[in-house]
Amino acid sequence: MSEINPKNQTHTILVVEDSSTQAELLRYTLAKQGYLVDVVPNGMEALKAAQRAKPSLIVTDVVMPSMDGYQLCRAVKADQSLRDVPVMIVTSLRQADDIVAALECGADNFIRKPYDMASLLARIDYLLANRAMRSHSNLQFGVEITLGGKKHLITAEREQILDLLFSSYEEAVQANEELRQRQDEVQSLNLKLAAWAVELEDANKQLRSFSHTVSHDLRSPLATINGFSAILQRKYAGNLEDKAKWYLSGISSEALRMTQIVEDILYLSNVDRSKLSRAKVDLSLLAMETMVILRDTDAQREVEFECATEAIAQCDERLIRIALVNLLSNAWKFTSKRADASISFRVTKNENETVFSVKDNGAGFDMENAKRLFQPFERLHRNDEFPGFGVGLATVHRIVGLHQGRIWAEGAPEQGAVFHFVLGN
Repeated sequence: MSEINPKNQTHTILVVEDSSTQAELLRYTLAKQGYLVDVVPNGMEALKAAQRAKPSLIVTDVVMPSMDGYQLCRAVKADQSLRDVPVMIVTSLRQADDIVAALECGADNFIRKPYDMASLLARIDYLLANRAMRSHSNLQFGVEITLGGKKHLITAEREQILDLLFSSYEEAVQANEELRQRQDEVQSLNLKLAAWAVELEDANKQLRSFSHTVSHDLRSPLATINGFSAILQRKYAGNLEDKAKWYLSGISSEALRMTQIVEDILYLSNVDRSKLSRAKVDLSLLAMETMVILRDTDAQREVEFECATEAIAQCDERLIRIALVNLLSNAWKFTSKRADASISFRVTKNENETVFSVKDNGAGFDMENAKRLFQPFERLHRNDEFPGFGVGLATVHRIVGLHQGRIWAEGAPEQGAVFHFVLGN
C-alpha cells in the first residue's frame, strides 16, 4: 500500500456496502491512508448522506437493498450538485453486459471482487487526481451501441467512458492472468493424475496377481478336503454313526462354500464397472437365502429376522449376493451376545432413489469411528470379542462403488447398527 499522503486528509470517501465485515475492512484500509471515511449500508442512505455533505468519491457495491449501486450512480449523476463526484463500482463484474450497465449508469471506474487493496488505492488516487479536470468539463455526447441484439445509449462524459473502459481492460488482463494460472494448475494436476493412474493400475495388477495366487493356493487344499470327505462318505459310510455322517456332510458342504467364496473373491478382484453384468435382481430373495445359511451354521441361536418383499434392483447378482452375505453375516456376528437378537432387511423408496438397509440390535459402534468402517483391515472391536479380519465391509464398499452407488452407516454402542446403501444406474 502507498504511504499516507497529507492531501488525502482533505478527501472524504463515502463507502456504500451492506456487508458489515467488508465495510469495516474498507473503512480501516482507507482511514489508514489518511482519508476521511463515511460508511452507509445501502444506496438510499448513501444518496442522502452525499446530499448532506458532498464527498470526494463514492465507492459502492452493486447488490444492496433499497437502492442498488447502479441506481445510486444514476441518481448521483442526475443531481447537478453531485454529478462531478466520481463513482467507483465494486462488484463481481465479468460479462460485457455488466460493463455496459456501468457505462449506462455513468460510473467512473469499477473493480472486481475479490480485489487487491493496492490496486483499489491506486484507482482511488487516480480518480481523485482527475476530479478537478472532470469538474471543468462540460462536454457530453451520446453514443449508441448494440450488444446482444439490444441497443444502449451511453451519455457519459468522455473521461468517464475512458476511465471505465481502461478499468475494464485492466480487469480483463487480470482475469486472463488468473485464467492462465488456473490452466497451469489444471495441467499440473492432470500430470499428477496421470502419474497416480499409472500407480493405481500397477497396484491393481499386483492385487489381481495376489488374488490369483491366494485363490490358487486355497483351491488345492479345499479340493483335497472335499475329496477326502467324499471318499469317507462313499467307502466307510457303513461303519460310521449317523452323527459322524452328519459331520462329514457338514465338512463337505463348508468346503464347497469356501470354494465358492474364493471364486467370488477372484471375480471381485477382476471386475470393473464396464464388466458388471446388470440384471433385475430380487434382493429380498438373496437376503432370505443368506439367513438360511447363517441359521444352518449356528442352529442353536434364535434370531428374529424381518425381510422386505420384492426389493428389486438392476445390479450384478453375484456381487450383490457377496455384499448382502457380508452385511448380514456382520449383523449375525454382532448380535451373538444378545438373547433377543433381531436383524432386518428393509427397503425405503424416496423420490429419486431406493435405499436398502440391513439393521441389527447388536454391539453397534461409536459414530466418531464411522469413517473407519469401510477401510480394509480396520476393526472397531477386539478379536476376542468378535472375531474377523476387517475386510467384509471394505468388500461391500467396493461392490457398491462399482455400481456407482454409495453406502453409509448409523449406530451407537450397544444399541445396534444399520447399514444403508443405494445402487446407481
